[in-house]
Amino acid sequence: MGDALARLGMRPAEYAILHQLAEAGPVSQQALGRALRIHPSNLVGLIDELEAGELVTRRRDPEDRRRYLLELTAKGGRRLGQAEQATMEAERELLSPLTRTERERLHELLGRLAGHSCAPRDRCGKG
Repeated sequence: MGDALARLGMRPAEYAILHQLAEAGPVSQQALGRALRIHPSNLVGLIDELEAGELVTRRRDPEDRRRYLLELTAKGGRRLGQAEQATMEAERELLSPLTRTERERLHELLGRLAGHSCAPRDRCGKG
């Protein structure tokens, strides 16, 4: 996945941010950092780069003027689409030795692991 994204000039953390914004809609920088488990000091630099590339916008939250909401731009959505296509191709290549049944089983097991690691303390929540 990292190589596929690198060919697009994108890092995995940037992909994760764009993907999360597409899924969650406008979200505070703090909530985004919690959901992705990115330290606030690291997140600021990533957001600055994505904003400079016109992939995300940062605007004041009308309900709380002290915080910013991050939102995916149309250009960011197109870039995310390119990245998703590249990662799907990389995944197909990686999983090609497995049968369809094995791939489905792997997906199921990984989903259970992700659910287990995120559920206990809402570490992956959107709040």
